[in-house]
Amino acid sequence: MRKAGRLSFQKNRLAALALILPLALSSGCSMDYVDLLDELKTTVGDIEDLKETGSEHEETDPLSGLADGFEDSVSEMGMNRSINDVFISAGSGDISQITEEELKAVGVKLEEAEPDPVDAADEGAREKIGSRTRDISLFGDSKYAFSKLSGHEKRVYVEIYRAIQSMAEETMTSSLDVDEIDKCFNCVMIDNPDFFYTDGYKMTRTLVNGELESISFSPRYTMTGREILEKEDAIDSYVNKFVADMPDLPDEYSKAKYIFDYLVENTEYDLESENSQNICSVFVDNKSVCQGYAMAAKYLADELGVFCTIVYGNAGGENHAWNLMRLDGTYCHVDITWGDTSYRNSAEGTDGAMKDYVFLGASDDLIKVNHTVDSIVELPVCDSLDAYYFVREGRYFTEEDHDKLREVFDRAYMDNEEILTVRCADRKVYDDLDEFLFTEGNVFRYLKGNGKARYVRNREELTLSVLLT
Repeated sequence: MRKAGRLSFQKNRLAALALILPLALSSGCSMDYVDLLDELKTTVGDIEDLKETGSEHEETDPLSGLADGFEDSVSEMGMNRSINDVFISAGSGDISQITEEELKAVGVKLEEAEPDPVDAADEGAREKIGSRTRDISLFGDSKYAFSKLSGHEKRVYVEIYRAIQSMAEETMTSSLDVDEIDKCFNCVMIDNPDFFYTDGYKMTRTLVNGELESISFSPRYTMTGREILEKEDAIDSYVNKFVADMPDLPDEYSKAKYIFDYLVENTEYDLESENSQNICSVFVDNKSVCQGYAMAAKYLADELGVFCTIVYGNAGGENHAWNLMRLDGTYCHVDITWGDTSYRNSAEGTDGAMKDYVFLGASDDLIKVNHTVDSIVELPVCDSLDAYYFVREGRYFTEEDHDKLREVFDRAYMDNEEILTVRCADRKVYDDLDEFLFTEGNVFRYLKGNGKARYVRNREELTLSVLLT
């Protein structure tokens, strides 16, 4: 018996599906049909007038409910993607090419479709992209999500990875578990920000005699081959400048801070930005949202050899994405979106922006102040402040220390900083410094200027910021 699979139909393929539906019902097969209606309506003339009827359907109407699928959904971890499940159910007997005469006998008319014009240049671009093989044995720190999968999940990951890398239209998976496939797809996207031309997939599940026989995976590509190569050239130009501008940095913390500063200075937070869910928004358009910031940081960290992965969860009541890095042996959180204060200003309807380092090198305890982690794979524990910005820069106060305040202010002026921010270890230290500096007016001991003080208190994050100019 030949497997149903994707069915080896050519121009009759979708019409054949319409013929199979009543046959499948009569043989007792599953009525799991999703998202085929639109395709059928554009291919089979006799059913163009069918309407979506929702999840309830009469057994006498096998085409009712075909459009009960879901599209453009958001995964639990926050990544935008769309999923279309296509179910093909076949009873016993052979499934083979259906002739036009057989289709006419059941009242199905075929529409002759004009073949799509061949774009030789785009075909050449796709072949070039597909020919760039990558040795999966070289997967290292840059593929953290891959490293946390089970043995079989890794196999499925590689199948999906190779399909996207080669721009395959469809590939058979070794998995019969849709949740496993979904998990592996998301892990592929976490590990590979260079797959910016993919934003979802379609699964085709084949049932034979009511039993799940196989699942095929079809990536959804958002760009043509030529567009991909053009974007890659623009990305390379951005990254080359990023590297050329980078000073000689002594350690991984310094490299992470450079990535942080560079992205904040060269990216505008914009909810309407094109390609906002991938690196093109940052590297090509210089406008993005949290997903784009996180993907771009991962890409640049990989370029510099710094361990980095992407974390999904919630922050400030919204779905959010940020990074987890290993800096000089210390695992920590790095949220560049929140580091670009235009992000919060846009939500509050205010103008102006500055760098906010409160989540550069943060521990789990610090990030949990207003972030909730909902990761698809287990993450490293971040229980140290050794890579935390305020600790590394000497701006973390564990007590009210007037001499340390003098040193911090003097160095900030020496470095021509516009705003100085310090962080306190707990609420008591925060209240003590707040009272000393602002309630008692001692901030003027350290300010250089015209006798005015402008400052910002953040009791939630235990930070005090002072405008120096």
